Amino acid sequence: MKPPQLADQLLKFFCSPHRLEEIQGDLHEEYAWQVKRIGERRARWRYWWDVLGFVIQFAVRRKSSNDSNTSLTNPMMIRNYVKIAWRNLLRYRLNSTLTITGLALGLACGLLIILHVREELSYDKGFTKADLIFRITTENIGEKSRIWAATSPLIGVEMKQQIPAIQTLARFHRPYPDRVFSYAPSGGELRQFEEKRGFYADSTVVEVFDLAFVKGDSRTALKQVDGIVLTEATAKKYFGDDEPLGKVIQDDLDKRPLTVTGVISNFSFPTHLQFDYLISMSTYYGIADKGSLENRGWSGFYNYVLLNRNASLPEVEARVPAFMVKFYELAGENRKDILTARKTHLQPITAIHLHSKLEKEMGPNSDILYVYVFGVAALFILLVASVNFINMATAQAFNRLKEVGVRKVLGARKEQLVKQFLGESFLLTLTAAVLALLLFRLAIPFYNALTAKNLQFGQLFNPANVVGMLLLAGLISLVAGLYPAWFISSFEPVTSLKGRKSSVSSVTLVRKGLIVFQFAVSVFMIFSTIVVYRQMQFFQNKKLGFDQEQVVAVKLYGQEMHEKVSTIQNEWLKNSAITEVALISVLPGDRFSTDMLTPLGKADDASQMRFMWADEHMLPVLKIGLKTGRNFGRKTEGAHFPYILNEAAVKALKLQSPIGQKMVSLGDTGEIVGVVNDFHFASLHNAVEPLVIVQHPGQANYFLLKIKGDQWPETVQFAQSTLARLSPKSLFSYTFLDEKLARLYDSEQRVGHVLTVFAVFAIFISCLGLFGLSAYAAQLRIKEVGIRKVLGATVSGVVLLLSRDFLRLVIIAALLASPLAWWAMSRWLEGFAYAIEMEWWMLVLTAGLAVSVAVLTISFQSIKAALMNPVKSLKSE
Repeated sequence: MKPPQLADQLLKFFCSPHRLEEIQGDLHEEYAWQVKRIGERRARWRYWWDVLGFVIQFAVRRKSSNDSNTSLTNPMMIRNYVKIAWRNLLRYRLNSTLTITGLALGLACGLLIILHVREELSYDKGFTKADLIFRITTENIGEKSRIWAATSPLIGVEMKQQIPAIQTLARFHRPYPDRVFSYAPSGGELRQFEEKRGFYADSTVVEVFDLAFVKGDSRTALKQVDGIVLTEATAKKYFGDDEPLGKVIQDDLDKRPLTVTGVISNFSFPTHLQFDYLISMSTYYGIADKGSLENRGWSGFYNYVLLNRNASLPEVEARVPAFMVKFYELAGENRKDILTARKTHLQPITAIHLHSKLEKEMGPNSDILYVYVFGVAALFILLVASVNFINMATAQAFNRLKEVGVRKVLGARKEQLVKQFLGESFLLTLTAAVLALLLFRLAIPFYNALTAKNLQFGQLFNPANVVGMLLLAGLISLVAGLYPAWFISSFEPVTSLKGRKSSVSSVTLVRKGLIVFQFAVSVFMIFSTIVVYRQMQFFQNKKLGFDQEQVVAVKLYGQEMHEKVSTIQNEWLKNSAITEVALISVLPGDRFSTDMLTPLGKADDASQMRFMWADEHMLPVLKIGLKTGRNFGRKTEGAHFPYILNEAAVKALKLQSPIGQKMVSLGDTGEIVGVVNDFHFASLHNAVEPLVIVQHPGQANYFLLKIKGDQWPETVQFAQSTLARLSPKSLFSYTFLDEKLARLYDSEQRVGHVLTVFAVFAIFISCLGLFGLSAYAAQLRIKEVGIRKVLGATVSGVVLLLSRDFLRLVIIAALLASPLAWWAMSRWLEGFAYAIEMEWWMLVLTAGLAVSVAVLTISFQSIKAALMNPVKSLKSE
């Protein structure tokens, strides 16, 4: 019978030629003997073990002085080490299970967070020219500085002309309001959809952002007037499996046909550029007002520039101030005001997702703070799992005193013992890693739902991640196993053979310190979770100054709906469940536009403010309280637009008696008729800003319906059917105002949920170790417990005796972690204009939870030991 040829090939690959013949001869002879003794199948497995032993020996270059005479000893020794490791796993099942489970949970949590963080850090880095792409942003410097992500349509054009280092300009402009597209296939049903993610775009975006065309000509697709490029998913939605090129989609708002000139695939990497369609910029230039396109102060375009490969960013930035002077002087501003009140920045595209929360962003971005939070959480959990490993290994070491003593007496050197136990550590880590991958696979759907991510199991298995995982497993194995291995191998043979298990040893202090560290991490995460939860509760319960409950916002789409506004309102009001219908330009929680409001004849007192357009029903629907003055009346045709200001606006304008004062804005002069109490029309991340409410229903983009009681399902259905009857070509799109406002805090809510989950895992892993250590401590003192019970000790007294040392460590951990947790969460709360006050009871609650969990963990083993029959305790070896 021949041994496995593949094993021989493996040996030939690793072994030097002068040793190969000798080793193969010995192995083949051993194999023939094993076939007779245990059968061919088992002999083949043993042959593989022997070959792998030689491979490992060669890889780590572990050669002994009598290498030439022990050709079979090393692989057999390695095989024996594996056997011993496996038998110890089975012998100490509880210890092994707790160790592997804790490490697997830690690794699974770590993998989830690391993949999450890596995706956050990779935003926009997939563009081939990412290091050369910059977004132009502008900053207005004054009493209330604002930095704008969107800038003038002209700023990029003229910057490219004046700064030679700029190779290409690429611009986007968002259609307003959101589009409604429809497609009517011949003989088929009309397909009509609301499209919220799309832009007008220069043809140069294809080159700058590496758009991958699946269909169509990338050179001309965005040059054609009335041309539209769709993503694959959008094309599928409108055309199914039909050929999309040349098909015509109708823009129902502008009554404009758009011809599909290309289909592109979605970006294969995360990016802040999120869109479902792109319309050629030439289309927009054909319909836009010329004045807005030449307006140097209008923040309407997203301007991206691509620098030359040999360009120096500092040199480009040094030329920007001179460019700004030329650019804004053409708008009538003087040089001094330009240099003191305006700045233009070149923002790296890779910094947008994590470092940018500017005015008029393309979409919501994340925050680098949360990357740090998740990164620290991953580190903490991996450390807790590794500490758990160390504690369990050192506890188990006392059970192997005699084994180590025998090995040392038989000549085992310390380095050999260290390698053996490090090997066992690696075996445990490898087992935990396999289990972690399974847990990771099972947890991904839940984690994606929790974080609004789209992580995939396959993302783990690219070369960089595989190498990273192997390094992580190796590092954890080394860090977690080195101290136990060194500690075990340091036992004196005489002490080992006597089998002494002293509770007082050099390792006790280290073990106690590690327990303190574990629970300090747990206390930190529990306290952070409590603070985040309280802040979210504060956001949800804080009075915003208006009534958001039972208010439905319906989008006002297209000319037909605008022409029938009054008819639609009157028809809706015939339903007794609808108490009021108002018109409003922008919903609370959305970005309000800004403009200047100037007291008539006092140009120097002008102030930049947020603007909202509404009718006379808006204040009653939202129940916004008037501080002074009156509400809007019914507006007559041709009259000037009246204003209602909030308190912050009155304060900004320094008006002593605002009612009746004439104000100028947007080329019109109007009168202040009322002042409302400040209300939170934006996120609670920011303080209430000055707001001007203008009575101009023609600028409205939403109906607001106030619905009575709990009749909203049938009422919404009534509103939809009524609109379909009165304006059959219009799309019914609605949202509940309270739900919309709740979404403002999605990122904080997600962070809170994730912290809660990982805090639970951190304390669970810590408790796994505490459970194992308490079992070991109870076993160590089993005779002492028996003697105490014989002498009259009560069960509660024994439980307290076995528990108090561990509880003392948990309390110390809570005391050490509390100041750091308080400081960290204080810094986090500084990011909110309205934040909770942290109180002493939060720390007490945190410590109480940690101690309670520890008590429950320890009590099981303590009570079990206390209830044991003293006769059995005293008889135990």
